[in-house]
Amino acid sequence: MSRIYWIAEYGATFAEFFLSTIFCSTFIEKTNLNQKLYLRVFASIIAAVFILITNHIELYSPITAIVGFAPIVLMQILLYPEHKIKAAIWSLIYLLLIAMADGIIVSTLFYAFHIPTANIYEEMSLYRLVAVATSKIFLMFLTVILNKLLARKGVLQKKYFVILFLITAVMLILTVTITFIDIQNESVNSYVSTLFFFMMLFLIIIIFFGAFKLTTHYEDQQQLKLTMLKNEMLEQSMEETEQIFEIWQQKLHDFKHQIIDLMSLAEHDDIEGIKRYLARQNDLLGKKLFYYKTGNDTVDSILYIKQKMAENSGIAFIINAEIPENCKIASEHFVSILGNLLDNALQASADEEAPFIEVKIKQVEEFLVISISNKCMKNNISLETTKSDKKLHGIGLNSIKRTVRRYNGEFSIIYKNNVFSTNVMIPI
Repeated sequence: MSRIYWIAEYGATFAEFFLSTIFCSTFIEKTNLNQKLYLRVFASIIAAVFILITNHIELYSPITAIVGFAPIVLMQILLYPEHKIKAAIWSLIYLLLIAMADGIIVSTLFYAFHIPTANIYEEMSLYRLVAVATSKIFLMFLTVILNKLLARKGVLQKKYFVILFLITAVMLILTVTITFIDIQNESVNSYVSTLFFFMMLFLIIIIFFGAFKLTTHYEDQQQLKLTMLKNEMLEQSMEETEQIFEIWQQKLHDFKHQIIDLMSLAEHDDIEGIKRYLARQNDLLGKKLFYYKTGNDTVDSILYIKQKMAENSGIAFIINAEIPENCKIASEHFVSILGNLLDNALQASADEEAPFIEVKIKQVEEFLVISISNKCMKNNISLETTKSDKKLHGIGLNSIKRTVRRYNGEFSIIYKNNVFSTNVMIPI
């Protein structure tokens, strides 16, 4: 009979470890549970053997409890080496679910059949077999339900994740403490213990869903702000398109006058006059840039629009840009980065004396480097907004950072000698 108990004990321990992989994958991988299945099964088999050996030495004590907790945390860290901290914290939360499931079942048996808690935890018996089997079924139910309900949720926001971790740590300490009090004191009121464990379980589930709900609400708010920003940029783009059309009409009008002047000189057979006129126009073309070619049509358009806006505002606009052929940055991401950086530079230059904006885009080794510099007598390295609409403060900057992170790039700000520079480095 003793052998059957130990076989059942091993099966329950294996289930406990394997369920931990399902629980943690719910919040870390967001993928199919069949992924790494063999590795999970193998790790659970090894960990269950280790726990069985420690249980043979001493079935339940503070030391064996800690020894039993450690392999679960270690196993998740090994399964998810790229998410060590997340794996450790979700393992801790899973340990709380184990402790509460065991506490609920044991205290219920104590209350219903007057079986001392110590007999269940510290002695290999039929009562322990029933308690272990029931608690693992209950744990499996909790794990599967949470997986079904939360697997499609977004990534938990960092501040809510930290709060959840702190609450879990406190709850786990309380749960383990109550468990050892029950073991040591046979006259303890098991009804109170059962109620305590149920309330703790209910509370942690409420906190779970609350944290994900707040994260979803935060993401919705960010999406709303981004939509507002896109609408604002669309309106601005329409205005800039109208400006370009007006500039084109003006240039067409000037070109017609140039043709008339040339025809007048030709009618009078003034060849020298024609030569002087053409030389003067050629000199003007050399001094004034109408359209800068970088090798990327999207970047050309952005620079052209922003250059005309700068000229209309009396801001010197200096361009030194070349996009390499192997650059894989999407057009919409160039719009996000260059559009926002140049808008910030134009806004910062509006109240400066002798303002200028310098644009440098070049390949440095395996990186595309984008540098936007402008004169700025006031250090605004925090990029504090001067706009009347504070709701959109920082969204443009966040959009840049998000786009740069998408390409595993770097974004930096430098303020030196009254020159404000924003720099982007993106691996090509």
